[in-house]
Amino acid sequence: LAQAALRGRRRVHFWRNSASAAMELGVPLPGGSLAPADAKTDLNQFCQRYCKRPVTKQDIVYVVNRFGPQYQSIVKLNCFSGQEYAGHLSISAKEAEKSAAHQALLAYASTIEALAEKGDQPKNRRKIQQQLTPQQLAEKKAKQAEEGENPAITPKTKLNSLCMKIAKRYLQKGETVYTCHKVAGGYQATVKLVALPGDWAGRCWAGEVCSTKQKAEQSAAGIALEQILADPELSAEAERPKGKGRGKGKGKGEKGEGKGDYWSYGGWVWQASAGPDDGRQRVGEGMLTGEILEWKETYGWLKADTEIDHPAAGFREGKIYVNKKDLGGEGAEVAAGSKVKFFLYEDPAGLGAEEVVAA
Repeated sequence: LAQAALRGRRRVHFWRNSASAAMELGVPLPGGSLAPADAKTDLNQFCQRYCKRPVTKQDIVYVVNRFGPQYQSIVKLNCFSGQEYAGHLSISAKEAEKSAAHQALLAYASTIEALAEKGDQPKNRRKIQQQLTPQQLAEKKAKQAEEGENPAITPKTKLNSLCMKIAKRYLQKGETVYTCHKVAGGYQATVKLVALPGDWAGRCWAGEVCSTKQKAEQSAAGIALEQILADPELSAEAERPKGKGRGKGKGKGEKGEGKGDYWSYGGWVWQASAGPDDGRQRVGEGMLTGEILEWKETYGWLKADTEIDHPAAGFREGKIYVNKKDLGGEGAEVAAGSKVKFFLYEDPAGLGAEEVVAA
């Protein structure tokens, strides 16, 4: 029995020495191939690059089982929808985990190769740009000028410029609000433009899901830009030159007859003292009568039957803004041509009608 135990210990010692030698030479052993020494590291790096985020212990989980003197490991990639890969039988638990990682790398060999080629592209482009001659650079700049290409002109800059054209003034901090959220597949951003008139100031545009926050914000800006340009009234307002309104309002910085100081810019009125606590202020005490000029489901415009003596009365071609929530009575509906009675109010965006009821 002592001799049999000695022979068993010699076999185990021989197996371990053979495993060490095979690992150094990269030669697979009988009963299980040895993976590269850094297979687990390579798998971690691949998962990080593919998922575009750091991986955690929960993303890559190894389970090791023992079969006599040998070990076998299964690796589960939770970051790849829970895919599992089993390694070969190995002499130790550590080697078994490396073998399982090696099998996972072999399964994603084509994906790893594609990522490597994609990572090399920017370097190749930089080399090509460095090799351009002065004449080639001049020709490239001339071509970009002809085609109107300018990397500095983005959807965000175009949207900012359009809002200033509509408001007829420079935008203040906080009037263009971008909010970006981490979602499945990347980032999604929204943009809110409080400098726009009427209901537009309360709208929020959501962009597509993008790989970076910057691209997500540009996507949201592009969608907002497209919808604003498609609106006839806002497009016309953007094209209208800056200047005084056509009514009784006074120029920039001058006091009108209403409450507060008003700046008039080509059709829209902005209150100089507008702040977060400023809201509606009713103009006059009695109700006025008028007619609905147009209605767009949630808001519209009406015209008063009598002339209104107010600095903002001549703006918007004399039209008064009315929101659906200001219609009197539950479920009240109006349409173009309807005769109504209403109370007049002013806010930082101009004149509006509230408590609107049928005349």
